[in-house]
Parts: sequence; structure tokens; C-alpha cells
Amino acid sequence: MPRPAWILASFALLLATPVLAAQAIDGWNSYKFGMSPDAARAVPGIAFGLYSPKNLMNENVGAMSSKKAMLNGRAYTLDLYFDGAQKLNRAYLENQINAARPDCERRFLDLVALMEKSYGGFLAVNPQRQRSSADTPPVSLVWKKQGPSSYQLSTIFLDGETASAWKARNVQGGNYLDISATWSGKTDDTRNACVTSLDFNGK
Repeated sequence: MPRPAWILASFALLLATPVLAAQAIDGWNSYKFGMSPDAARAVPGIAFGLYSPKNLMNENVGAMSSKKAMLNGRAYTLDLYFDGAQKLNRAYLENQINAARPDCERRFLDLVALMEKSYGGFLAVNPQRQRSSADTPPVSLVWKKQGPSSYQLSTIFLDGETASAWKARNVQGGNYLDISATWSGKTDDTRNACVTSLDFNGK
């Protein structure tokens, strides 16, 4: 008995659309939100410096840092942050290299594509705004799209060069992951810093 056309069309759509996993944003790798500093330090593979129970403003925000955490074949610094009860509520990874602007944007988009495989699509964070000569310096913010994700590009127009910041967010309840990249200089200048980061935040 022939299948109705809408069933065949539905199967075709499923085959054409990649299925993205929906892993929970509950920390980064084995560093889970709610862990104590000792439990996080006991995770094998990454060595941390001393744990500080307060930040520079004497607030109950504890932290400890590592100089090398591997992600997608690249070395990142990893900072773990803890609340007043010394429970892990943030994992922040950062990498910095010298690169031209197109290469920096590509590194950002590569991170978005990589994280989509675990968490699904990402979205832009802030509202769009057109470049305005009333701003000093002029600033614009536009939304862009790559695959199933949207992201934002903020541009600051300086004399003879620009500063660019890319950002995308995946939200799950009260937890979220921000992927960001920043760069400034002349577009083809490879001597300028490209900073990429992943910011895992828990309740």
C-alpha cells in the first residue's frame, strides 16, 4: 500500500536535517557544577594552582586556575569559579594567538560548530543596532547565521582599524554557555591578538 506523500516528505526532511545532541550544560567535561575545590582538583589530567576563597574585591567568589587544558587540539587556560558555599558554578576557558581578523572569525565559528555537536544550536545575545555616527567611536551589532546557530558580531570603528567581537549563547534553564572571540587591528594584520573563550555558567 503506497505511503501518503506527507510521510515520505517527513522522512526526507529527517534525513536532510542533522540531529544535534542535547547534552546538559552542567559544567565542562568532568568539572561539574556543585563540585568542591578539592573534588575539582582531584579530577585527573589538569594541574591547578592555589585555591583562593575570595576575589580581589574581597567577595566570596573562590577561584583556581590551570595554564593548560586541551580543547580541539589547542591549549586553553582554565579558570574554575566557586560560590560562597565553595561550589563550582563557572568554568572559563581562554586561548590567545596572533592572527588576522578572518582567521580569528574562523576560530570562533569552529568553536560554535564543535559545541553544537554536544549542546545544539546557539543564538545571538544582544539586540541588533546599526552603525551610528552619534556613537564615539561608531559601533554596530549585527546578527549572523551559521548552520543551525545564530551569533552576533559587534564592531567598533576606530581610526584606520576596527575592533570585532563575536558571541553566541546556548541557554538551558538557569545554565548557559557563551562562546566568544575578540580581535582588533587592521583586517589582514597577523600580529594582533585573537582571544577565543568558552564560558560555562551554572545557577
